[in-house]
Amino acid sequence: MELHTEEAKNGPDAASPDLSAEITRILDAARQQLEEEFRKRVEAAVGAAEAAAAGRAVTEREEAVSQAREEVTAEMRAQLDQTQLRTITQLQSEFERKMREAREQWDEEKERIEEQVHHWRTYADAQRLMAESASQSEILSHFLRAAEAFAPNLALYVSKSDGLSLWKTHGTGPFPDLISQDTNDPDAYFKTIVVRERTVAAVSARQPFSAEPLNFLCGCLERAIEAFGLQLQNRKTKSATT
Repeated sequence: MELHTEEAKNGPDAASPDLSAEITRILDAARQQLEEEFRKRVEAAVGAAEAAAAGRAVTEREEAVSQAREEVTAEMRAQLDQTQLRTITQLQSEFERKMREAREQWDEEKERIEEQVHHWRTYADAQRLMAESASQSEILSHFLRAAEAFAPNLALYVSKSDGLSLWKTHGTGPFPDLISQDTNDPDAYFKTIVVRERTVAAVSARQPFSAEPLNFLCGCLERAIEAFGLQLQNRKTKSATT
């Protein structure tokens, strides 16, 4: 009995090292597990934090890109609007300039055509009136009135024994009583009226004058005088035969 009692007394003490070792092992394992779990949680938290930071960086970058795109788009739109406005203004200015030039050209062309029509009407009336004249004086008078539109200062000379003598003038320009090609002012207009190779009259005009219309009227005057001379000759011939 004593023997068993002694064993009972020594039993726990004998088992104590093993129990302590087991407890220590269990505690170490628990501690390691807790440390591993803590490490994993820390790593997860850090990863989550880093991911969140990365996400914020991506979001911020996207927001920055979007903002930059909007700013660039707004700037480009403003530049485009300015360019369009400038282009429209330039085109409008160019259109107005061309319209103004076209209007000026049309006015000039219209004035030229009207002047040409007036010239041809004057030519036609002068030819008709000179052809219907009953005397050489009437022919010369019609010529003088028609020529006024093209020479404000004009003189008409007729052939006489002493040369080309002043017949009539219009305007204020001074004209000599007798004239020839040699005595005429070189800056003035001068043209002889020749019918059948004989000088019968002359026209002189001072500046300003239009030479081309005067030349045409002088040609009409020559033809009218020649036609009138033929009429007189025919009349004389008929009178002689009767």
